[in-house]
Amino acid sequence: MFGLVWTLMTPMILLLIYGFVFSQVFKSRWVGEVQDEPYALLIFSGLMIFNFLSETLNGSSSLVQSNALLVKRTTVSPRLLPYALTLSTLFTFVINSLAFLIMYVWLKGELPSPFALQIYVLVLAVAIFATGVGMIISAVSAYFRDVQQIVPLLTTALLFFSPVFFPLESLPDGIEKVVRTVNPLSYPIEQSKNVLFLDRWLSISGLAQYSIAALIVWWIGSRVFKVAARGFADVV
Repeated sequence: MFGLVWTLMTPMILLLIYGFVFSQVFKSRWVGEVQDEPYALLIFSGLMIFNFLSETLNGSSSLVQSNALLVKRTTVSPRLLPYALTLSTLFTFVINSLAFLIMYVWLKGELPSPFALQIYVLVLAVAIFATGVGMIISAVSAYFRDVQQIVPLLTTALLFFSPVFFPLESLPDGIEKVVRTVNPLSYPIEQSKNVLFLDRWLSISGLAQYSIAALIVWWIGSRVFKVAARGFADVV
């Protein structure tokens, strides 16, 4: 019971810490249409999505090694492992979203609008992308263990190039265009603020493009993992 309570309390405590440090210590302010929203909620709305992707990719870097017994001694297909990892991180996202809901009501004195439920549509698209990239990372890390050290560094760098602590509009035009194009978190994090705070529908064209790209990445990842899985038992 207390484990579940702490699972819920931890993101709430982090939300308060981030909100205090950035809004009171660094005096950070968001610009744009959501500038009047509580800064802690703005940060946490982006962190929820970033943490989901980060936990999936970081977990993928040691997925095969940490499940060596399943790979070697059971009839369970290794191809199920990436999906099990994604489901686990999705559960964590749901817990984080409940913490966000509690803090939203506390800080704003009202419930989010039904538009906020679209956040789960966004995360589903991110989950497809994360699973595809995660399968590639899992496949490569089984043969090259240094990947376990590289992936956390890359996800940390990704955090500071994502619109978590600042809006992309605050970047110089050239850099903003590159980040929007290259960063897989730019679209979902920006859209999360639209649905959570501005009561807007998701951009259908943007969602369609992101989902198609995610499906392509998933397809490539599944092919790579399938081929690599044939030798897992010999390298773990």
